[in-house]
Amino acid sequence: MGIYRGFVNWKPKPADLVISSVMALCFPVLAGFLYTETGALLPIILYYFAAWSISIFRRGGSGYHFKNLSAPPVWFYINLAVIAATLVVSFFIRVETENPYLIGVLCTGVIWAVANASTEQLLWLYIFDAWDLYKKDTLSRTCRVFMRTTGLVLFSLFIGTIHALFWAKFLHTVNATGILAILFILGTTVSGYLHILVWRKSSQMLYTFIPHFMLNLFPLVWTGYSILPYLLKAGPG
Repeated sequence: MGIYRGFVNWKPKPADLVISSVMALCFPVLAGFLYTETGALLPIILYYFAAWSISIFRRGGSGYHFKNLSAPPVWFYINLAVIAATLVVSFFIRVETENPYLIGVLCTGVIWAVANASTEQLLWLYIFDAWDLYKKDTLSRTCRVFMRTTGLVLFSLFIGTIHALFWAKFLHTVNATGILAILFILGTTVSGYLHILVWRKSSQMLYTFIPHFMLNLFPLVWTGYSILPYLLKAGPG
C-alpha cells in the first residue's frame, strides 16, 4: 500500500518534464520510422517497455491495484457509453479481412488487446501528470494553468501522433473516410480525455483499462483483423 500511495501522491521532478516532453514529441516519429524499417513488433515492444518502465521507476508503480477496489466513478460509466457508441460507429465503417486467420485473430485479441489496453494509458497519464502535478502546491495560479495546459497539449499531441504515424499504418479495422469516420475519431478522442477524469476520480488504472480493452477487442470480432502479418515486416498498403 505504501508504494501505491506513493504512486497516487506522486510529485514530479524536473526530469519528468523532460522525459514526458521527449516521449510526446519524439517517440511517435521513432515508432513510425521503425515500423517502416522493421515492422510493428520492435516499436510496440519499445512503447510498452517505456510505458511500464517510466511508470514504475518514475512514479513508483503501475496504478493497477486490486485490493479494496473502490466503486467506479460516474466518469467511468460515461466513458463506457462513449466507447459503446464509438463501437457502433466502427461496425458500420468496418474493414473486413478476407479469409481471416483465426489463430491470428485470437492472438491479437488475447495478447495484443490486453497488453495494449493495460499499457498505453500509463504513458498517456504520465505525460499529463508530469506537467499538471509539478509543484502544484507552490506554483501561482497562472503558472498552474500554464502547466496544465502544457500537459494537455503534450497528452493530445502524443495520442494523436502515435495513432497517425504508427497505429494507423497497420490497424486496418475501420474505413477512415466519411462522416462516420469523423464520429469514430471524435469518440476515441473524447474517451482519451475521459481517462484523465476516471484516473483522477478513482486512482485505479483498472477503470481506464476496461473501456480501452473493449475498443481494442470488439472490432476484431466483426473485422477478422490479425496483427500478426504486420509484426516483422511492413504490412500491405
